[in-house]
Amino acid sequence: MTLRDLRQKEFADVWLKERHGVLNLCPRFGKCRTTINILEELDNPSILIAYPDNKIKESWQNDFEERDYDTSRVTYTTHLSLKKYIDQEYDVVIIDEIHLLSEAQIEVCKELFANNKQILGLTGTLSMDSEINLEKELDIHVIAHYPIEKAINEGVIVDYEITVIRVPLDD
Repeated sequence: MTLRDLRQKEFADVWLKERHGVLNLCPRFGKCRTTINILEELDNPSILIAYPDNKIKESWQNDFEERDYDTSRVTYTTHLSLKKYIDQEYDVVIIDEIHLLSEAQIEVCKELFANNKQILGLTGTLSMDSEINLEKELDIHVIAHYPIEKAINEGVIVDYEITVIRVPLDD
């Protein structure tokens, strides 16, 4: 088991103790895999996964397939379409990239969260303003934080370097 696997299990266990909260785990850490660790500890849960774009949905589907997870009780929706599910009950509601919810989508989440108690918010880029807003509007708190600096220092993710190449756009 790698350190990444251990960290993913560690953060899954944090959420399993609370059953409600945001995991603020750095980009490229494996938030989907961490979530699958959570779901595997539950008894065949019904799941709603909300995401901002289809690339993220594909990532979920790929990770579920790699782990051979039965997705027959998984419902996918975009943040924009969350309103279609406000009256539904799920064992777990997962809001991926929770920091990207608009004001209107936060209003929808208020109703959705009233009907569903186990809420998992996922993000890797949560600003202080967004964190405060989520706490104030949705009463959902960050329960675990794994910053990119720590992940790099531990070797869980690879350090990167950005090279900016200037290109003249005028003749």
